[in-house]
Amino acid sequence: MQDLGVFTSDELDNYFASYVGMEGGNPQASVWICDRSPHPWLEPLARPLRPSMEPPAWDAAFRARHREDMGRWLQHQRIARIMAAARAQALGLRSDDDDWKPYFWERLYAPDGNEFKLNLFPLPAQLDGLTPWSKVFRGQPELVPKERYLELCRNGARFRFLETLRARWRPKVIFCLGYRHEEDYLRAFGLEAVVAEELPFQPADLVKVLRVYVRDGTTWIVCPALAGSMGLTSDVLLNAFGKLLGARLAPSDFVESAETLNSVPAGAFTGLPGACNEVQGAMMARTMSGAWAGAASSGNGVQRQASARSGAVSCATASEATPHMPAQAL
Repeated sequence: MQDLGVFTSDELDNYFASYVGMEGGNPQASVWICDRSPHPWLEPLARPLRPSMEPPAWDAAFRARHREDMGRWLQHQRIARIMAAARAQALGLRSDDDDWKPYFWERLYAPDGNEFKLNLFPLPAQLDGLTPWSKVFRGQPELVPKERYLELCRNGARFRFLETLRARWRPKVIFCLGYRHEEDYLRAFGLEAVVAEELPFQPADLVKVLRVYVRDGTTWIVCPALAGSMGLTSDVLLNAFGKLLGARLAPSDFVESAETLNSVPAGAFTGLPGACNEVQGAMMARTMSGAWAGAASSGNGVQRQASARSGAVSCATASEATPHMPAQAL
């Protein structure tokens, strides 16, 4: 990082208490995604430090500017797969394994889209995977060691800003990526006193556990990371988690509920026709627990108070396999 002089704690605290370090999207969306830190890093520190007070988004200009890079953004592609599966489930659409592609290239984090992406910390965990943090931010005593920076975010205005956003927009669901960051998720959103419900999730051989928190009309789901051998990385796991999410969303939670995506390649939605299986839907609703179902039916902001939050479930065909839940979860 070029020599910009020393940033003070107050300067950084004020800068971090903003939309800096977020991919963004539509803050009015029912679904939010929270991760630890941004990837890639598109906002290097530079003077003057100007807090970002408008929600960012992947609009047409962003996509045109980064189209050559987007093919390498695997984490966001996996989120697109989750959201495409959730959308198909909630709308009762035919699904295809390539649905995530048009969703990623055209809709993910759009300013009028179906989700909003935020991050606990505004700076990336690793800059390039090679350069040590201490070298990148050499000469910045408020950023080195890294733990000092993390504590500034936790105890300063960054975490307070995150909960202020959540309280303002009141999303229906926030899924948080990675168990190892659970303590920070709880701290950021004021969930320390909330008792978690463990929800077994078994779309494949191994049982995954989702940790569910409910407060003030919002449900948080702490799920495995979208990386690593124990994470949600396979297409099967990502699709299954998306269907699980979609089972708790209403068609009105998706802004293009009556439309197909723009620029969808021919044959993108040529999967098996959807058919609502009421028994399967009831089992899924029971699996989500009374607490989650209660949160889904509560009013979350003016825009969504009028939306259909009755808990109705649109199901895939039996051959598309809604994720299996162990008997003890039902």
